[in-house]
Amino acid sequence: MIKPFYVSCLLALSLLTPCLVKANPTASQYQEILNENLAENEPGVSVIISKNGKVLFKGARGLANLEHNIALNEQSVLRLGSISKQFTAAAIMMLQEQGKLAVTDDIHKYVASFPTEGNLVTIENLLTHTSGIANYTDDDDLFDKEIQVPTSVDHALARFAKHPMVFKPGEAMAYSNTGYSLLGKIIEVASGQSYKDFIEQHIFKKLEMNQSSYEGQEIVAHRAAGYEQTEQGFINTSYINMDWPYAAGALISTPADLNIWFNALSSGKLISKASYEKMVSPFKLNDGSFSSYGYGLIIKPLNEYTVIKHTGGINGFLAHARYIPEQKLYVAVLANSNHINPIFINEKFTARALGIALPEFKKADVTEQQLAPVLGDYRIDENTLRSLFFENDILYSKRTGGDKTKLITMSKNSFYYPNSNNYLVIEKNSQGQLVMKYFSGLSTTPTEATKI
Repeated sequence: MIKPFYVSCLLALSLLTPCLVKANPTASQYQEILNENLAENEPGVSVIISKNGKVLFKGARGLANLEHNIALNEQSVLRLGSISKQFTAAAIMMLQEQGKLAVTDDIHKYVASFPTEGNLVTIENLLTHTSGIANYTDDDDLFDKEIQVPTSVDHALARFAKHPMVFKPGEAMAYSNTGYSLLGKIIEVASGQSYKDFIEQHIFKKLEMNQSSYEGQEIVAHRAAGYEQTEQGFINTSYINMDWPYAAGALISTPADLNIWFNALSSGKLISKASYEKMVSPFKLNDGSFSSYGYGLIIKPLNEYTVIKHTGGINGFLAHARYIPEQKLYVAVLANSNHINPIFINEKFTARALGIALPEFKKADVTEQQLAPVLGDYRIDENTLRSLFFENDILYSKRTGGDKTKLITMSKNSFYYPNSNNYLVIEKNSQGQLVMKYFSGLSTTPTEATKI
């Protein structure tokens, strides 16, 4: 079981105060999470939490449409972004069970013209992001000039094919939306249906997910608008033609429908138990190590639990859904603005359901001069650093390959991330070296890095 946040006590930092919670919370206690973290007159979230298939709470807070002052509710339809990938992966497994393809197939059996530089790329490589095919969402020119214009599947794939491979198949795991667009095309070739029709007929209709669909130009009842927060306030999100996200991120749904979906997926109602287990198993790389990605889903340990999860992010919308199989606990949070962290909200619901005590962070005024001894670079592993630095009088943390993230100071050696449950503590080890301990989400086991 996930233990309470004993770490916050061990830190001795009266700066981290454990917030005790009771098991079997009421609906009002779940609603309290939304009320405490989201404004009623801004974009917000819709959420569901269930256990053993039984809904414990579903609710919403915030506005679905700012211009018409329409509140979000349980029927509000929002974009899923990359949560769509698990539907694409399940569709592949359905077709494999029907004998129409095999995940070990060379992708050229279905997309003959897509270049792989002489490498054998399998469907499984696409599912697990181990193909080495470049990620088209890293193409700034594409996003600046083309993403708003309608396209066809074949034209989009031809556009994505301009990028060279980034590694040999199976050598590494690197997220590739291009790979999932290719999976959409493979579904079309193997099934004889469009991706949209296959997903809607064989998943949404079959499971009676009546508020889920492939987003197009059709009128959708209860569709929420997407927003971006700027220094001047909220604005409508920039336009994206959903022909481009396609099988990597073009689905829309509600938390209630997602609950139906994952209950069916995990219980053998849609695909076999063997196929589901394949989806939620880490993939073995060429060197024998395992990635944390299965088929359309991320698999991570969380103390003595396993978390099966995925995040979604697409113009104006963010999402996070997770499943803890040991408790059959499912939590989905869909947000209609880029200023909301759905992982943060999801973790709070998860903690409340499991009776976990989360820390309450307290800001302290500490000067840059006082923090000077702990500023600098900390080595996580041979290729990865986490840096702590000031920029324009603001304290930031930055991991190799990631974006800089603002930090709030709790003391001379402890810091937390705003709108997050993540925090850092820096201590000396027995050799007198400074060690940074990074606590992520609900985990009581930190990632450690030594100052260099």
